[in-house]
Amino acid sequence: MKTDDLIAALAADTLQRPGAGRRLLRAAPPAAALSVLALLAFWGPRPDLAAALMSVAVLKHLLPLALAALAATLALWLSRPETRPGGRATLLLVYGGALVAGFGVALARGGAPGVDAALANPTLVTCLYSIPLLALPMLAATLWALSSGAPQRPALSGALAGLVSGGVAAAIYAIYCDQDAALFVLPAYGTGILVMTALGSVIGARVLRW
Repeated sequence: MKTDDLIAALAADTLQRPGAGRRLLRAAPPAAALSVLALLAFWGPRPDLAAALMSVAVLKHLLPLALAALAATLALWLSRPETRPGGRATLLLVYGGALVAGFGVALARGGAPGVDAALANPTLVTCLYSIPLLALPMLAATLWALSSGAPQRPALSGALAGLVSGGVAAAIYAIYCDQDAALFVLPAYGTGILVMTALGSVIGARVLRW
């Protein structure tokens, strides 16, 4: 069978099954709920959560959720045969670049003392393992959703699934985390998200291959 015929057959088969978007809408809420319940059971909410949500600290929830939404949009787009990243990838890269630029501004303001304080923070280790753990249900849900499609770049699609799960998990972890300094949040949360992106790429290369 020629490559074009194979792609056409996969596309036709994809149309007969529930779309990746519908699958994700079905699987994501239970996965997120499971992570929230786990956080409340084993970590607990920060004591001043209500006040934090009314302050600039709410960005700890909104920014990673926006990252997850952009990654999900691109992942769903790439789950279709013969699609290219295009403008969706550009938007995701611009958003990621803006976050890096924000860290650069915070670094310029805080300097070495701010970095030293962030690295010495005793909650750093907790953050680095908590976000990946909380991300596992969403990673499974996203990979399951994408498996209904025919992604031509399974490693990339898996990485995007990891980015989705990491962003959602970071927003959930922020319910517990009472560290609001940008020099702590951006690198600590970012590292957890990148770990899930790498893990998603490795798993996606296997489970999303066709």
